[in-house]
Amino acid sequence: MTEYRFARTFLAGCLIVSLPSVAQAKATPAQARTLAALERELDQLDSDLTHAEDVAAIRKLQREYGFFIDKGLWEDLSALFTEDARASYPAGVFIGKASIREHIWRNVGDGSIGIKDGRVYNHMVLQPVIDVAGDGQTAKGRWRVLAMIGRFANPQANQAGQASWAGGIYENIYVKQAGVWKIQDLRYYNDFAAPYEGGWGKVEPLATPAASTGPTSDNSESPTVAILPGLTGTSAPPSRSRFKLAHPADAPRDDPCAGYPAPCIQPFHYANPVSGRENAK
Repeated sequence: MTEYRFARTFLAGCLIVSLPSVAQAKATPAQARTLAALERELDQLDSDLTHAEDVAAIRKLQREYGFFIDKGLWEDLSALFTEDARASYPAGVFIGKASIREHIWRNVGDGSIGIKDGRVYNHMVLQPVIDVAGDGQTAKGRWRVLAMIGRFANPQANQAGQASWAGGIYENIYVKQAGVWKIQDLRYYNDFAAPYEGGWGKVEPLATPAASTGPTSDNSESPTVAILPGLTGTSAPPSRSRFKLAHPADAPRDDPCAGYPAPCIQPFHYANPVSGRENAK
């Protein structure tokens, strides 16, 4: 993008040299109109370039989010949020960067950096639709998530081996702070979760789980397995038991759709780009 900015400056300089300036000579009406038209065109090109840079920066931000989850880089992940951020995950709603950080560190991870041996946690963030507001300071984005999750069996910890697929939709709000785009509101809408063996054809109907108010003291179940950021369960996904969170959510989950096989349309932040019809909200 810097090459285009250089080209704009170069073109502006050529205009100053090629057209008489007020300090050197009085421009004719035709020359003045030409200069004004060219300046408007350059301003529009500059605005278009800034918009393209903003979209590219948001794409990179959300894709880095996926890569940081992949490798358990929880501190890098939490740094992508604003101080007043809100994150709605299947485990509940976490309010404020500090709470989101605790959730990522303690609920999704185990309080240490990095994915452990024998664990797969690929988090692919795909199919972006990004709309930057006219002021260039806020934006909204829709993404599709496809996750590959698994682990080796650990007989010592009474954990069975597990491999699964999961998918959903992000509808996020971003803000630009001091020239840097950050996530202000993240909403994950569940689409499906299914074991690798048998796939979604073997998934049983789900009941929407309620967010936990804290860790459970019931030790009769097998140890917790992280399914998606904020979604934990005790068996191959989807979890059909209550959540067990080391860091409790600040508010209950606000997604009414339990996900496949239940049909649902996750809200769109934009209207149909051709017909203008508002999509489901």
